[in-house]
Amino acid sequence: MRRVAITGFGVVSPIGSDKKTFWDSLRNGRSGIDRITQFDCSTFAVQLAGEVKDIPALPQEVAEVHSYEPKVGFAFAAFTEAMHDAGIERLGPDSLVHLGTSIQNFDMENLVNDGKIDPTHALQLSTQGGKYSIQVPLDLATRLICNAFGRPGQSLINCSACAASLQAIGHGFNCLCTGRYDLAVCGGFDSLITPVLVGGFQLLGALTTENKYGACASRPFDTARSGAVLGEGAAVVVMEPLDKALAEGKSILAEVCGYGSTLDAYGLSAPDPEGDGAARAMTSALDDAGISPERIEHINTHGTGTRLNDQIEALAIRRVFDGYWEEIPVSSTKSMTGHLIGATGSLEVGACLLALVEGVMPPNPSLEKVGQGCQLNHIIGEAKEFDGEYVLSNSFGFGGQNATIVLRRYNGE
Repeated sequence: MRRVAITGFGVVSPIGSDKKTFWDSLRNGRSGIDRITQFDCSTFAVQLAGEVKDIPALPQEVAEVHSYEPKVGFAFAAFTEAMHDAGIERLGPDSLVHLGTSIQNFDMENLVNDGKIDPTHALQLSTQGGKYSIQVPLDLATRLICNAFGRPGQSLINCSACAASLQAIGHGFNCLCTGRYDLAVCGGFDSLITPVLVGGFQLLGALTTENKYGACASRPFDTARSGAVLGEGAAVVVMEPLDKALAEGKSILAEVCGYGSTLDAYGLSAPDPEGDGAARAMTSALDDAGISPERIEHINTHGTGTRLNDQIEALAIRRVFDGYWEEIPVSSTKSMTGHLIGATGSLEVGACLLALVEGVMPPNPSLEKVGQGCQLNHIIGEAKEFDGEYVLSNSFGFGGQNATIVLRRYNGE
């Protein structure tokens, strides 16, 4: 089995649309959550989100799609930065592209109610892939990426809720370990800040309506947590065999050394109340890495800020790290970025890279009082220095989709 290195990272997020800005914001506990500007939210109980404030220049074809489906532009920009960061210009038959996202965005209101088009014509155009499509195919992002960077040996899109992008990275890691590919560019992209989707999550009771908290409305593990805050963006990592990357003189951001994925199959949206699936994902990742629980020195939680999910994740962490959990500093970066749904796992892999490369563990700046059942060694207030070797990141999604990854600081050995 080959060892796997991360050699590149690209990001578009509510707290920065490049690697440096993103990392600086995490280090300083800077939130990207504010009042929604992408539509008139005055009649909505939910009025806050983590919106992307800026995005690098895009090629014309990508920019046109981005104008009506932003997540495609986010994916292209993050992918481009990751490729440049790794010093790679082209994809080829020995490479894998795997991105995670959530759902297709339907935009009937703009198509029909603005008087530009009648419903019959809209349906006709939707089958032709025109500018006024009712929906944007999920693989459009990878098609545009492959047009720009070349065709890989395999290109995949998966939709497994909030675990999607971490599962994409985990799949790429496994493919490199077994020698199936020599390059894997993996991550996720998403944007759900639309009236229909914000309204849908509002009806589910998944989003906070406590708009008074403003930038601190995403409150993972806090006693006053009342729901998630939607975010948007994309994050992509480049993974290569460690020996190949070293031979080519690449900078090693981190080593991927373990991955676990499970399915609760408990309910449509509710997780297993005992946290069994989450615990098994973490245990599986540790076993895959060949390390014992006490080797983990930092955790980035899924930490959505919903009452049930936070409590169950904390329970699962205490079970897996029984006897050690009080010693493991815990970050919850959705407190700053909001919840990027299909892109959240890869974004939080980026936060783990910060911890390893920069020697800093991000804080949870909105945590004031730890909620009942949420006891962990939370990093509250300011970031903390970090010189540990192993970090772990969790992503848990609707339907009981669970994914965990273990990263290692590369020290030349």
